Amino acid sequence: MVLKYIDQYPNEIRNKRVVLRVDYNVPLDNGKVKDNTRIIESKQTLDYLLNLNCDVVLLTHLGRPKTEEDKQKYTTRHVLNYLNESGILGRKVEFLDNFDIQYEGGKIYLFENVRFFEGETKNSLELAKKFASLGDVFVNDAFGSLHRVHSSVAGISNFLPTFFGFLVKKEVENLSKFLNPTSLFIVILGGAKISDKLGLIKNIKADKIIIGGAMALTIYKGMGKNVGKSLVEDIDVSYFINNPKIILPKSFVVVDENYQNERVVDIDNIGDSIAVDALVDDETVQLIKNSNMVFWNGPMGIFEKGFRKGSELILKGLEECKGFRAIGGGDTVRFINSVENNKKYIDFISTGGGATLEFLEKGTLDAIDYILSTVKN
Repeated sequence: MVLKYIDQYPNEIRNKRVVLRVDYNVPLDNGKVKDNTRIIESKQTLDYLLNLNCDVVLLTHLGRPKTEEDKQKYTTRHVLNYLNESGILGRKVEFLDNFDIQYEGGKIYLFENVRFFEGETKNSLELAKKFASLGDVFVNDAFGSLHRVHSSVAGISNFLPTFFGFLVKKEVENLSKFLNPTSLFIVILGGAKISDKLGLIKNIKADKIIIGGAMALTIYKGMGKNVGKSLVEDIDVSYFINNPKIILPKSFVVVDENYQNERVVDIDNIGDSIAVDALVDDETVQLIKNSNMVFWNGPMGIFEKGFRKGSELILKGLEECKGFRAIGGGDTVRFINSVENNKKYIDFISTGGGATLEFLEKGTLDAIDYILSTVKN
Protein backbone atom coordinates (compact mmCIF):
# COMPACT_ATOMS: atom_id res chain seq x y z
CA MET A 1 0.00 0.00 0.00
CA VAL A 2 1.80 3.10 -1.29
CA LEU A 3 0.13 6.39 -0.36
CA LYS A 4 0.97 9.84 -1.73
CA TYR A 5 1.76 12.09 1.22
CA ILE A 6 1.81 15.88 1.01
CA ASP A 7 5.49 16.26 1.97
CA GLN A 8 6.48 14.23 -1.11
CA TYR A 9 4.67 16.56 -3.54
CA PRO A 10 5.07 20.18 -2.33
CA ASN A 11 5.28 21.61 -5.85
CA GLU A 12 1.92 20.09 -6.80
CA ILE A 13 0.26 21.70 -3.78
CA ARG A 14 2.00 25.07 -3.39
CA ASN A 15 -0.24 28.14 -3.89
CA LYS A 16 -3.27 25.91 -4.50
CA ARG A 17 -6.75 25.95 -2.99
CA VAL A 18 -6.86 22.83 -0.84
CA VAL A 19 -9.92 20.89 0.27
CA LEU A 20 -8.69 19.30 3.51
CA ARG A 21 -10.80 16.50 4.99
CA VAL A 22 -10.18 16.38 8.73
CA ASP A 23 -11.88 14.47 11.53
CA TYR A 24 -13.25 17.12 13.86
CA ASN A 25 -15.95 14.78 15.14
CA VAL A 26 -15.18 15.95 18.65
CA PRO A 27 -17.28 15.37 21.79
CA LEU A 28 -19.49 18.33 22.71
CA ASP A 29 -21.15 19.37 25.96
CA ASN A 30 -23.88 21.97 25.41
CA GLY A 31 -22.13 23.05 22.23
CA LYS A 32 -18.70 23.31 23.86
CA VAL A 33 -15.76 21.17 22.70
CA LYS A 34 -14.84 18.73 25.48
CA ASP A 35 -11.75 17.12 23.92
CA ASN A 36 -9.55 18.85 21.32
CA THR A 37 -7.24 15.88 20.61
CA ARG A 38 -8.35 15.46 17.00
CA ILE A 39 -8.03 19.18 16.33
CA ILE A 40 -4.49 19.27 17.72
CA GLU A 41 -3.57 16.24 15.60
CA SER A 42 -4.64 18.07 12.42
CA LYS A 43 -2.33 21.05 13.00
CA GLN A 44 0.82 19.62 11.43
CA THR A 45 -0.87 19.10 8.08
CA LEU A 46 -2.72 22.42 8.22
CA ASP A 47 0.44 24.36 9.10
CA TYR A 48 2.33 22.68 6.27
CA LEU A 49 -0.34 23.69 3.75
CA LEU A 50 -0.47 27.27 5.03
CA ASN A 51 3.33 27.48 4.75
CA LEU A 52 2.93 26.49 1.10
CA ASN A 53 0.68 29.56 0.72
CA CYS A 54 -2.46 27.49 0.28
CA ASP A 55 -6.03 28.52 1.01
CA VAL A 56 -7.66 25.71 2.98
CA VAL A 57 -11.28 24.60 3.25
CA LEU A 58 -11.80 22.19 6.14
CA LEU A 59 -14.41 19.47 5.68
CA THR A 60 -15.59 17.33 8.60
CA HIS A 61 -18.61 15.49 9.89
CA LEU A 62 -19.92 15.96 13.43
CA GLY A 63 -22.14 13.37 15.07
CA ARG A 64 -24.88 11.50 13.26
CA PRO A 65 -27.59 14.05 12.45
CA LYS A 66 -30.89 12.47 11.49
CA THR A 67 -33.52 15.17 12.05
CA GLU A 68 -33.85 18.91 11.48
CA GLU A 69 -33.51 19.39 15.25
CA ASP A 70 -30.14 17.62 15.10
CA LYS A 71 -28.81 20.36 12.84
CA GLN A 72 -28.67 22.79 15.75
CA LYS A 73 -26.87 20.23 17.88
CA TYR A 74 -24.35 19.12 15.28
CA THR A 75 -23.57 22.27 13.30
CA THR A 76 -19.84 22.78 12.92
CA ARG A 77 -20.38 26.36 14.10
CA HIS A 78 -19.75 24.90 17.58
CA VAL A 79 -16.30 23.81 16.39
CA LEU A 80 -15.78 27.17 14.65
CA ASN A 81 -16.47 29.01 17.91
CA TYR A 82 -13.91 26.87 19.71
CA LEU A 83 -11.29 27.36 16.96
CA ASN A 84 -11.64 31.14 17.04
CA GLU A 85 -12.02 31.55 20.80
CA SER A 86 -9.02 29.33 21.56
CA GLY A 87 -6.86 30.50 18.66
CA ILE A 88 -5.64 26.92 18.41
CA LEU A 89 -5.04 27.08 14.64
CA GLY A 90 -3.07 30.32 14.83
CA ARG A 91 -5.38 32.40 12.68
CA LYS A 92 -9.05 33.24 12.29
CA VAL A 93 -11.32 30.66 10.67
CA GLU A 94 -14.22 31.70 8.41
CA PHE A 95 -17.46 29.71 8.15
CA LEU A 96 -18.92 28.28 4.93
CA ASP A 97 -22.37 26.73 4.55
CA ASN A 98 -22.61 26.74 0.74
CA PHE A 99 -20.43 26.15 -2.30
CA ASP A 100 -20.09 29.82 -3.31
CA ILE A 101 -16.67 30.82 -2.00
CA GLN A 102 -14.61 33.95 -2.65
CA TYR A 103 -11.02 33.19 -1.69
CA GLU A 104 -9.08 36.02 -0.07
CA GLY A 105 -5.66 34.39 0.21
CA GLY A 106 -4.03 32.51 3.09
CA LYS A 107 -7.34 31.89 4.85
CA ILE A 108 -8.85 28.89 6.61
CA TYR A 109 -12.51 28.10 6.01
CA LEU A 110 -14.57 25.59 7.97
CA PHE A 111 -17.45 24.07 6.01
CA GLU A 112 -20.79 23.12 7.54
CA ASN A 113 -21.20 19.51 8.72
CA VAL A 114 -20.85 17.37 5.59
CA ARG A 115 -23.55 15.01 6.89
CA PHE A 116 -26.11 17.79 6.52
CA PHE A 117 -25.86 17.26 2.74
CA GLU A 118 -27.92 14.52 1.12
CA GLY A 119 -25.83 11.72 -0.32
CA GLU A 120 -22.73 12.15 1.86
CA THR A 121 -22.91 8.76 3.54
CA LYS A 122 -23.87 7.06 0.24
CA ASN A 123 -20.77 8.43 -1.52
CA SER A 124 -22.86 10.48 -3.93
CA LEU A 125 -20.53 11.53 -6.75
CA GLU A 126 -22.76 14.51 -7.47
CA LEU A 127 -22.12 15.78 -3.93
CA ALA A 128 -18.44 14.82 -4.14
CA LYS A 129 -18.12 16.97 -7.27
CA LYS A 130 -19.60 19.93 -5.36
CA PHE A 131 -17.09 19.44 -2.55
CA ALA A 132 -14.33 19.21 -5.17
CA SER A 133 -15.45 22.56 -6.63
CA LEU A 134 -14.17 24.20 -3.44
CA GLY A 135 -10.52 23.65 -4.38
CA ASP A 136 -7.78 22.52 -6.76
CA VAL A 137 -6.34 19.71 -4.64
CA PHE A 138 -7.81 17.24 -2.15
CA VAL A 139 -5.86 16.29 0.99
CA ASN A 140 -7.31 13.58 3.22
CA ASP A 141 -6.07 13.66 6.80
CA ALA A 142 -9.21 12.21 8.42
CA PHE A 143 -7.80 8.89 9.57
CA GLY A 144 -10.75 8.32 11.89
CA SER A 145 -13.12 8.38 8.90
CA LEU A 146 -11.15 6.29 6.41
CA HIS A 147 -13.22 3.18 7.06
CA ARG A 148 -16.19 5.03 5.50
CA VAL A 149 -16.51 5.39 1.73
CA HIS A 150 -18.36 8.72 1.87
CA SER A 151 -18.45 11.64 -0.57
CA SER A 152 -16.19 13.95 1.46
CA VAL A 153 -13.81 11.13 2.43
CA ALA A 154 -13.40 9.16 -0.78
CA GLY A 155 -15.66 10.39 -3.59
CA ILE A 156 -13.79 13.68 -4.04
CA SER A 157 -10.77 11.74 -5.27
CA ASN A 158 -12.59 11.18 -8.57
CA PHE A 159 -12.37 14.90 -9.33
CA LEU A 160 -9.16 16.27 -7.77
CA PRO A 161 -5.52 15.23 -7.40
CA THR A 162 -5.49 13.53 -4.01
CA PHE A 163 -2.87 13.30 -1.27
CA PHE A 164 -2.77 12.18 2.35
CA GLY A 165 -1.72 14.28 5.34
CA PHE A 166 0.68 13.78 8.20
CA LEU A 167 -1.87 12.34 10.61
CA VAL A 168 -2.75 9.55 8.18
CA LYS A 169 0.98 8.96 7.65
CA LYS A 170 1.63 8.72 11.40
CA GLU A 171 -1.34 6.42 11.96
CA VAL A 172 -0.49 4.05 9.10
CA GLU A 173 3.19 3.85 10.04
CA ASN A 174 2.53 3.16 13.72
CA LEU A 175 -0.42 0.80 13.36
CA SER A 176 1.38 -1.16 10.64
CA LYS A 177 3.83 -2.31 13.31
CA PHE A 178 1.06 -4.53 14.66
CA LEU A 179 0.43 -6.23 11.30
CA ASN A 180 3.68 -8.21 11.57
CA PRO A 181 4.22 -8.04 15.32
CA THR A 182 7.13 -9.00 17.52
CA SER A 183 6.27 -11.57 20.16
CA LEU A 184 5.15 -11.13 22.93
CA PHE A 185 2.24 -9.13 21.47
CA ILE A 186 -0.63 -8.40 23.87
CA VAL A 187 -4.00 -6.91 22.87
CA ILE A 188 -6.19 -5.43 25.62
CA LEU A 189 -9.86 -4.89 24.80
CA GLY A 190 -12.56 -3.33 26.95
CA GLY A 191 -15.67 -1.27 26.55
CA ALA A 192 -19.28 -2.28 26.09
CA LYS A 193 -19.76 -4.03 22.74
CA ILE A 194 -17.82 -7.16 21.83
CA SER A 195 -19.78 -7.53 18.58
CA ASP A 196 -17.88 -4.54 17.12
CA LYS A 197 -14.54 -6.21 17.81
CA LEU A 198 -15.10 -9.85 16.85
CA GLY A 199 -13.36 -9.41 13.50
CA LEU A 200 -10.31 -7.90 15.16
CA ILE A 201 -10.22 -10.58 17.87
CA LYS A 202 -10.27 -13.38 15.30
CA ASN A 203 -7.80 -11.84 12.83
CA ILE A 204 -5.15 -9.92 14.76
CA LYS A 205 -1.82 -11.74 15.21
CA ALA A 206 -1.73 -11.44 18.99
CA ASP A 207 -0.17 -13.91 21.41
CA LYS A 208 -2.70 -13.07 24.11
CA ILE A 209 -5.92 -11.03 24.17
CA ILE A 210 -7.00 -9.61 27.53
CA ILE A 211 -10.73 -8.86 27.54
CA GLY A 212 -12.37 -6.65 30.17
CA GLY A 213 -15.28 -4.28 30.50
CA ALA A 214 -18.78 -5.43 29.61
CA MET A 215 -17.21 -7.52 26.84
CA ALA A 216 -15.88 -9.97 29.43
CA LEU A 217 -19.30 -10.21 31.04
CA THR A 218 -20.90 -10.99 27.67
CA ILE A 219 -18.50 -13.93 27.28
CA TYR A 220 -19.14 -15.16 30.81
CA LYS A 221 -22.90 -14.96 30.28
CA GLY A 222 -22.55 -17.01 27.11
CA MET A 223 -20.64 -19.59 29.14
CA GLY A 224 -23.58 -19.87 31.50
CA LYS A 225 -22.33 -17.65 34.33
CA ASN A 226 -24.70 -15.39 36.26
CA VAL A 227 -23.70 -11.78 35.55
CA GLY A 228 -26.59 -10.20 37.44
CA LYS A 229 -27.95 -6.98 35.97
CA SER A 230 -24.73 -6.15 34.14
CA LEU A 231 -24.69 -4.75 30.61
CA VAL A 232 -24.23 -7.65 28.18
CA GLU A 233 -24.88 -8.70 24.58
CA ASP A 234 -26.35 -11.95 23.32
CA ILE A 235 -23.75 -13.54 21.02
CA ASP A 236 -22.21 -16.91 20.22
CA VAL A 237 -19.16 -17.22 22.50
CA SER A 238 -17.90 -20.62 21.30
CA TYR A 239 -14.72 -18.99 19.92
CA PHE A 240 -13.73 -17.92 23.43
CA ILE A 241 -14.33 -21.19 25.28
CA ASN A 242 -11.03 -22.96 26.11
CA ASN A 243 -9.17 -20.57 23.78
CA PRO A 244 -5.59 -20.28 25.14
CA LYS A 245 -5.19 -16.80 23.60
CA ILE A 246 -8.04 -15.31 25.63
CA ILE A 247 -7.53 -13.95 29.16
CA LEU A 248 -10.62 -12.99 31.16
CA PRO A 249 -10.62 -11.18 34.52
CA LYS A 250 -11.89 -13.25 37.42
CA SER A 251 -12.72 -10.34 39.77
CA PHE A 252 -15.16 -7.48 39.27
CA VAL A 253 -16.24 -4.34 41.07
CA VAL A 254 -20.01 -4.55 41.53
CA VAL A 255 -22.65 -2.10 42.74
CA ASP A 256 -26.37 -2.07 43.46
CA GLU A 257 -28.87 -0.67 40.95
CA ASN A 258 -28.35 2.86 42.29
CA TYR A 259 -24.57 2.50 41.86
CA GLN A 260 -24.05 2.32 45.64
CA ASN A 261 -22.52 -0.34 47.92
CA GLU A 262 -19.36 -0.80 45.85
CA ARG A 263 -17.46 -4.05 46.49
CA VAL A 264 -15.15 -6.57 44.79
CA VAL A 265 -16.39 -10.10 44.05
CA ASP A 266 -15.27 -12.99 41.87
CA ILE A 267 -17.17 -13.97 38.74
CA ASP A 268 -19.22 -16.61 40.60
CA ASN A 269 -20.57 -14.15 43.17
CA ILE A 270 -22.05 -11.27 41.19
CA GLY A 271 -25.58 -12.22 42.23
CA ASP A 272 -28.15 -9.55 41.34
CA SER A 273 -25.55 -6.76 41.24
CA ILE A 274 -24.19 -4.73 38.33
CA ALA A 275 -20.54 -5.30 37.42
CA VAL A 276 -18.96 -1.91 36.61
CA ASP A 277 -15.22 -2.66 36.51
CA ALA A 278 -13.07 -5.65 35.55
CA LEU A 279 -9.91 -6.29 37.60
CA VAL A 280 -7.01 -8.18 36.03
CA ASP A 281 -4.82 -10.23 38.36
CA ASP A 282 -1.11 -9.81 39.16
CA GLU A 283 -0.14 -12.48 36.63
CA THR A 284 -1.85 -10.53 33.84
CA VAL A 285 -0.20 -7.27 34.91
CA GLN A 286 3.16 -9.07 34.78
CA LEU A 287 2.36 -10.35 31.29
CA ILE A 288 1.81 -6.77 30.13
CA LYS A 289 5.10 -5.69 31.71
CA ASN A 290 6.97 -8.43 29.84
CA SER A 291 5.44 -7.82 26.41
CA ASN A 292 7.21 -6.39 23.36
CA MET A 293 4.07 -4.86 21.86
CA VAL A 294 0.77 -3.78 23.43
CA PHE A 295 -2.37 -2.40 21.83
CA TRP A 296 -5.20 -1.25 24.10
CA ASN A 297 -8.74 -0.32 23.05
CA GLY A 298 -11.54 0.18 25.58
CA PRO A 299 -11.47 0.86 29.34
CA MET A 300 -11.85 -1.99 31.81
CA GLY A 301 -14.74 -0.29 33.59
CA ILE A 302 -17.19 2.61 33.50
CA PHE A 303 -14.45 5.14 34.25
CA GLU A 304 -16.69 8.14 33.52
CA LYS A 305 -18.69 7.12 36.60
CA GLY A 306 -15.48 6.85 38.62
CA PHE A 307 -14.78 3.13 38.21
CA ARG A 308 -11.13 3.36 37.20
CA LYS A 309 -9.30 0.68 39.17
CA GLY A 310 -9.34 -1.92 36.38
CA SER A 311 -7.90 0.52 33.85
CA GLU A 312 -5.33 1.71 36.40
CA LEU A 313 -4.15 -1.90 36.82
CA ILE A 314 -3.53 -1.96 33.05
CA LEU A 315 -1.49 1.25 33.44
CA LYS A 316 0.58 -0.46 36.13
CA GLY A 317 1.65 -3.03 33.57
CA LEU A 318 2.18 -0.48 30.80
CA GLU A 319 4.39 1.74 32.96
CA GLU A 320 7.07 -0.94 33.25
CA CYS A 321 6.63 -2.35 29.75
CA LYS A 322 9.70 -1.66 27.60
CA GLY A 323 7.94 -2.53 24.34
CA PHE A 324 5.87 -0.45 21.89
CA ARG A 325 2.61 0.65 23.55
CA ALA A 326 -0.35 2.10 21.65
CA ILE A 327 -3.96 2.89 22.44
CA GLY A 328 -7.02 3.70 20.34
CA GLY A 329 -10.69 4.50 20.82
CA GLY A 330 -12.39 7.62 22.16
CA ASP A 331 -13.09 6.33 25.67
CA THR A 332 -9.57 4.98 26.08
CA VAL A 333 -8.06 8.26 24.89
CA ARG A 334 -10.28 10.21 27.29
CA PHE A 335 -9.18 7.93 30.12
CA ILE A 336 -5.49 8.40 29.28
CA ASN A 337 -5.94 12.16 28.98
CA SER A 338 -7.36 12.16 32.52
CA VAL A 339 -4.17 10.58 33.89
CA GLU A 340 -1.24 12.73 35.03
CA ASN A 341 2.12 12.22 33.29
CA ASN A 342 0.43 9.89 30.83
CA LYS A 343 3.36 9.86 28.40
CA LYS A 344 5.15 7.33 30.62
CA TYR A 345 2.45 4.76 29.84
CA ILE A 346 1.93 5.17 26.09
CA ASP A 347 4.12 5.60 23.00
CA PHE A 348 1.36 6.22 20.45
CA ILE A 349 -2.26 7.37 20.69
CA SER A 350 -4.40 6.57 17.65
CA THR A 351 -7.11 9.09 16.83
CA GLY A 352 -9.27 6.50 15.13
CA GLY A 353 -12.06 4.47 16.69
CA GLY A 354 -13.60 2.03 14.24
CA ALA A 355 -10.94 2.98 11.66
CA THR A 356 -8.14 1.89 13.98
CA LEU A 357 -9.78 -1.48 14.67
CA GLU A 358 -10.51 -2.06 10.98
CA PHE A 359 -6.94 -1.22 9.97
CA LEU A 360 -5.55 -3.67 12.53
CA GLU A 361 -7.99 -6.32 11.32
CA LYS A 362 -7.52 -5.89 7.55
CA GLY A 363 -4.25 -3.98 7.08
CA THR A 364 -6.04 -1.34 5.03
CA LEU A 365 -9.21 0.78 5.07
CA ASP A 366 -12.11 0.94 2.62
CA ALA A 367 -11.67 4.63 1.75
CA ILE A 368 -7.93 4.16 1.18
CA ASP A 369 -8.66 1.30 -1.23
CA TYR A 370 -11.25 3.44 -3.00
CA ILE A 371 -8.92 6.43 -3.35
CA LEU A 372 -6.07 4.25 -4.64
CA SER A 373 -8.43 2.87 -7.30
CA THR A 374 -9.46 6.26 -8.74
CA VAL A 375 -7.81 7.19 -12.01
CA LYS A 376 -6.34 10.55 -10.96
CA ASN A 377 -4.26 8.84 -8.27
